[in-house]
Amino acid sequence: MEIRTFLGADADDSVLARFHALFEADGRRTFPGFPAQPFPGYAANMRASRHYDLGPRRVWAAWEDGELLGYGTVVYPDRHMLETAIPRVIVDEAHRRRGIGTALLREIAADARAEGRATLAYEQVRIGTDGEHWARAVGFANTQLRRWQMLHVADVDPALWEVPVPAGYRLVRWTDAAPDDLVAAFAQARNAIADAPHGDSSLLEPEWTVERIRQSEADIRAAGESARFVVAVCERSGAVAAVTGMLLEPGRVDLCWQRDTAAVADHRGLGLGRVVKAAMMRWLTVDIPGLGRVVTNTAADNASMNRVNEQVGYTHYADIGLFEASVEQIGAALGTAAAVPAPRTEPALGGITRPRTSAAPSGPR
Repeated sequence: MEIRTFLGADADDSVLARFHALFEADGRRTFPGFPAQPFPGYAANMRASRHYDLGPRRVWAAWEDGELLGYGTVVYPDRHMLETAIPRVIVDEAHRRRGIGTALLREIAADARAEGRATLAYEQVRIGTDGEHWARAVGFANTQLRRWQMLHVADVDPALWEVPVPAGYRLVRWTDAAPDDLVAAFAQARNAIADAPHGDSSLLEPEWTVERIRQSEADIRAAGESARFVVAVCERSGAVAAVTGMLLEPGRVDLCWQRDTAAVADHRGLGLGRVVKAAMMRWLTVDIPGLGRVVTNTAADNASMNRVNEQVGYTHYADIGLFEASVEQIGAALGTAAAVPAPRTEPALGGITRPRTSAAPSGPR
């Protein structure tokens, strides 16, 4: 087995199709009934050198006799969480328990250490799956439990979205760019998300500013995606009192992702979270005929927001863990390779660099 750095920008569709097939198969096992990202969007993401909302991304792939056995990614946030690296590892089910995932993680940990990162934060680990067992076995600990909820549009009575706006408030909505006259109030309102439970996780939101709002909007446009927002504005003060957002991949109707929803402390207790979420669903279902599902994720112990989600038609889908460990802990668990900065490899054609051969240590994946 060889572990090779993968450069998606240089990869053609035939190579990326192998990665997508593995990604899709892993999704079917881990998240049954959850629509996989179609190939065009997946390929565009893999060709990008950065995760648009966070920072640079690197990829390693495990190959044997021309067969893709698995791959690992790591994202390095470069605007906040500067001590954190965010990894993900996927291994073909037929080749698990050969130490492939562990070998990929060893490369990630070595690279993260070379980048000066202190913490690995592994997101989207479904509780009760092989992924959780492996994460714990290699040294990660669960720092927060989150609840994924899914709204099946065809199964929801649209009457649930007919929620009146409280007196003294009005709704404003936009696509992609916040209006200039509201962007400062919008940034201030988005900071209310910091009040949400975060367990022991190190992944905390930095302060939203007008500059960060505009940068996020530019990043989303550059990724070829689109964002929609609905806010409730206080008529008396002009403050944005509640906000909800949605992320859409153009042309995709089977699924879209709910982004942050928050009500500002001074305006809580009026049901504004439900108001803006219901208004968003009215907007989406008119604009996007045939919309299939909307997915949101909320801290499992955030009872009020989970209740709001249920009131507009979401049902429980899965419990997801955020797992974290220090780079040094992972290095100690996996051996000395992770304690030494990894040498950079020279790029070759076809999206794959010259390989660094890696033995396959024993392990659960």
